Amino acid sequence: GSFGSIGGPLAAMPKPDVGGAGSPSPVACDDVMMLWQHVRWAHLSAAKFAQAISSGQRLFTPEVALEAMAARAARLDLGGNEAFGSVTPLACLVPPRRPVLPPGVPPPTSTEIDFCFHFSRLDMYNCGDALRSPPTRIGDLVLRVLVFPAGTDTGVARGSLSVFLEAVPQANWPRDWEFANIRYAIACIRWPKGSGETWAAKRKSDLWTFKANRLDRGWHDFLTPSEVGQYLGPDNFMCLRGSLEPECLQRTFLTNSQVAHGGYPGPAGEAAGSSASRRSWAPRATGAPGAGVPGD
Repeated sequence: GSFGSIGGPLAAMPKPDVGGAGSPSPVACDDVMMLWQHVRWAHLSAAKFAQAISSGQRLFTPEVALEAMAARAARLDLGGNEAFGSVTPLACLVPPRRPVLPPGVPPPTSTEIDFCFHFSRLDMYNCGDALRSPPTRIGDLVLRVLVFPAGTDTGVARGSLSVFLEAVPQANWPRDWEFANIRYAIACIRWPKGSGETWAAKRKSDLWTFKANRLDRGWHDFLTPSEVGQYLGPDNFMCLRGSLEPECLQRTFLTNSQVAHGGYPGPAGEAAGSSASRRSWAPRATGAPGAGVPGD
């Protein structure tokens, strides 16, 4: 994904053969252009992008610059190529937006958290690798989706998809903060498999009290290894949605968080959730608050 990973530093790129007239050979120019076409411009860091620009016109031609700028502009979600339809040079360079949610899925509400990530190969993540969504504030409670695409080392089948909701402690929370009796749910959204089908979702819900030493709750085997492929979209995106039930919204405020546990019953026969680590409730002595990797 980084600029240097497609062929090493700029110094390692093919140098144009300079003839007597000082012009690069067509073969060398073609090699350089081929390398530029494999750069993922939208995902370069600012430092790497600046390194590319500073290579000078001999390597970084105006045509390459236009393509690079268009790709980075599209990353800002300015509307895809339909937004640039009246700008002829850009319209053909900005790719169309590709949906990551199936048609008909409503956008997330103020009590829902969507997290979609690319999962093109089952071996692209290792067991224990964690991904986190941007945090979302619901009342005073700040939550994010925590997912282990290749599962956790807790005894579940390798290749399971492990998904949790994780509280993100805030500096203004009291030391003994607690959000009691939070009824939450996690859903994995599946694309239609045929023309006559509609989208579907696998959904699990549970009741949990989020507190300083119990930051997350969810399921280590939310999807079994055999189910994972069924929930990938046409562009290999996995789409998850965490949510809180309306009945517990008053308890997302710290002033109301000490309400006695009412014990809302879960759906009959549904397994209760568990922490991202089954080994210990104790948080790590070091690391950023809210780190919810196995062992926390």
